[in-house]
Amino acid sequence: MRIGICGLPRVGKTTVFHLLTGEHAAATKVPGPTIGIAKVAEPRLDRLAAIFRPKKVTPVTVECLDFPALTRGGKGSDVEASLLAQLRQVDCILQVMRHFEDARVQHEEGTIDPVRDMAFLDTLFLLADLGVVEKRIQKIAEDASKARKDAGQEELPLLERCQTCLMNEQSLREMGLTAQEEKSLRGYAFLTLKPLLVLLNIGEEKIGEADPVWEQLQIKAARPRTGCVRLPAKTEWELSQLTPEEAREFSQALGLETLEYASILGRSLELSERITFFTVVGEELRAWPFPRGATALEAAGTIHTDMEKGFVKAEVIGFKDLAASGSMAAARKQGLLRLEGKGYAVQDGDILTIRFTK
Repeated sequence: MRIGICGLPRVGKTTVFHLLTGEHAAATKVPGPTIGIAKVAEPRLDRLAAIFRPKKVTPVTVECLDFPALTRGGKGSDVEASLLAQLRQVDCILQVMRHFEDARVQHEEGTIDPVRDMAFLDTLFLLADLGVVEKRIQKIAEDASKARKDAGQEELPLLERCQTCLMNEQSLREMGLTAQEEKSLRGYAFLTLKPLLVLLNIGEEKIGEADPVWEQLQIKAARPRTGCVRLPAKTEWELSQLTPEEAREFSQALGLETLEYASILGRSLELSERITFFTVVGEELRAWPFPRGATALEAAGTIHTDMEKGFVKAEVIGFKDLAASGSMAAARKQGLLRLEGKGYAVQDGDILTIRFTK
């Protein structure tokens, strides 16, 4: 899975990248994102490791892409078009909004207004998608006028609905598309159809305070496949560099009960409708990100193509059942393990053992 981190200049998005990946991003000489790998915090994995005692534990990893800043002056430029084209390739967009004061780092508008900035980026993505839709509708009309067999007439009504939605300044996430309609639109990689997580990057002085801006963003983010999170990125980055004891002491002094950055990846997976299942193969305990509603056969293919080809059954136990029983042997004795077929919809927290023929 890939998360695209974007925002206007000087909003602290690269600090967020550092928090997620633990890396110091080098400046890129050509327009394009800096890429890093982030490990998803998973408490259930720690509990399973205590049960199975494997030699190797592999968490879910996410590819994070830190995109160069989008600017108001870059509207319609080749650089902007290139960045938006690359952003279309991610699975989830993390949109960083600035809500901190720093005299050394001036906002390009001269004032701090996250709601205004979010509206700008929303409009930018809406217009980009509208351009794609209108270009395709025009192509269908041209092909139809030339009596071409594959003129694309069957997709025209859906595209016209998308056009109307975008012209009404609504994201495609708000259309209530069916699974089949989303599948039909997948090739267009629309920006406003992608899951969106809005991150309000606050200053240390706002920790623990009531915040009207945060309340406004929560209302705006209460839309389909949209979420929001609020954290002081610079402060949390500095705390993450300390020892656990030091971090705990300073966090308490600041009024931070927990570091929120660890929740960003989990929220992104949730918005992208990904669940997590687990396997123990040989000496490795591993967590796998997986589309919600997908089947045991597809899970087998995710682990290894040979398992999918020779699939017989999946032995399944839920995390809660295994944690309560304390071991696979005890769970088996209690009759908590079950055999499922190809069409079984894998549930979040399932521990799978795939039975297959070679």
